This record gives sequence, C-alpha cells and structure tokens, in this order.
Amino acid sequence: MSDTITLARPHNMGTVLTPTPTSDRRRPLYVPVKNEPGRLLSIDKRLLHIDPHYQRKLNDRLVARIVSNWSWISCGVLEVSRRPGSEMYFVIDGQHRWRAACYITPIKELPCIAFELDELRDEAIGFLATNTERRMPTISDQFRALLIAGDPIAKSMERIAGTHSRVIGAPADAQHVSCVTAFARMLRDNTAAMERVFPLVAQIAAGHTLPARLLQGYHRLERCMPKGQSLSDEHWRKRATRPSYTEIMECIRQTSAIDVKGGARAYALGVLRAINKGLRNPLHASVETVPHYR
Repeated sequence: MSDTITLARPHNMGTVLTPTPTSDRRRPLYVPVKNEPGRLLSIDKRLLHIDPHYQRKLNDRLVARIVSNWSWISCGVLEVSRRPGSEMYFVIDGQHRWRAACYITPIKELPCIAFELDELRDEAIGFLATNTERRMPTISDQFRALLIAGDPIAKSMERIAGTHSRVIGAPADAQHVSCVTAFARMLRDNTAAMERVFPLVAQIAAGHTLPARLLQGYHRLERCMPKGQSLSDEHWRKRATRPSYTEIMECIRQTSAIDVKGGARAYALGVLRAINKGLRNPLHASVETVPHYR
C-alpha cells in the first residue's frame, strides 16, 4: 500500500490533513491534524520556550559549538508554535540554535516560522514530522560543497583519485571512487599512509570497481608494517601488487567470513594472506593494533 493523505475541508475550519496508515515501518508518516501555513516572523528570543514533554534533551556540547561558530545562514529559520491565547512561542525545531542565541547578547530576535497549533499533541507530531523526514547528508552528498569550500580532506581526495584517473563519487565502476565516506575517514586517520597505498590499490583495481574493503585492507596493513618499512617500498611493492584483484577480494571475503571482529582488521588479514601466498619469505605484520606513528 502506498502512503496516501485524505484532504478534507470541514465547515468553518481551515484545511485539515488526515493521514491514513502508512506501510513504511522504518519511517512513519506524521502529519498534524491542523496543517496550515505558518507565518514568517522575527521573534524576541525571550518569548521562545521549550516544552520538555516532547522535546529531546539539550546537548550542551552542540550548543557550545553553535555559540562559538554562530552563523545566521546555519541558523536559518526556527519552527515554532503559538498556543491559543498565549504570547509565548514554543520551539518545535531549532532548540539548540535558540539556546545558543540566548548566550549571545547582541542577538535580540530570531527568524521563525510560526504555526498556530491548538493542541500539545499537534506540536509533538510536528516535532516528529520535522525530525523523522530529514537526514544528515553523507560525506558523499557533501563532497562537492566541501571541495568548493576548500576543505583539505576533500581536496586531497580529489587530487589522489585524479592522479590515478578516478573521480570521487557514484557510480561504483572502474572510473570512480564511490566509497567516499570510508576514503575520507582513512585520510583523516592517517593521510600519509593513504598517500603511500592508494597507488597500489589503484593499480590492482584497474578496470574494476574500488570497494571500501580493498582500500581499508591496504590502509590498515600499511599502518601495521614493521617500523621503517612500507608497502610502497620497492621490496614490497611488487609483492603487494602481485596477486590479482580477484584473488585479493576472495581472500578478503574469506577472512571476513571467519573473523568475528570484521572491519578493517579482517580486510587487512585478507590482503596479507593474498600477498603471502606462495612467498618463501612472507611479510610479517600484526594487524591487531595500529601503531600511532604509522
């Protein structure tokens, strides 16, 4: 069954939206019974309040971060409700921005869109509607904006990938690096290690997709190499790129299936297994812990 909404216009009342049951169990559809356009107002911050009956607990760290980096663009517009016969407004969405503004003396008023809601129930449903229909953009979603903004990690990602004829983003094919979030995380964790192993991974994955587990496996293994050694060294480079893409991915699959911890550790074990296969003098590297200096 698809999500549907029945539109009705009772006598002497504004438009009322009555939601029918939704079949989406992961994301319910929340629509207040009274559903009319709000008014854009500039409201004295002293008239804004929080109703703890439905609002989430304030995050003091988030408030402090907003205070330290106040931006009117980031603040945007708060969504508030004015109850019948009251001069006070209750914040439905934007309580952290409001609380931060309370600590900034020069700020007297905040831009708000005010809804006339008759019942506390409608405010609570409005809170649910606002916070369940939105999601934080992923690093992949943010990438182009971060690049334009001059983010150093985004710039490094584009440079490293571009050097090997890869483009950051979708789709997952032989020309792209689609594991954007994992790539960014590894660069933040250890940029130097990524600089050393990406050329190896790009060589192995030439003509193939470049999955996160392959990049994570080499990045983790590089950080666990014996002190003073690197997979990019002439001695290990040939060995590290000797196995085929198919062989390495199969080893990663096998170790991931039997390693209960999983993640980068299992991927690194798979890469190590593929590299050492058939070697008289195998590479000895412990992937249990990651030394800080790597």
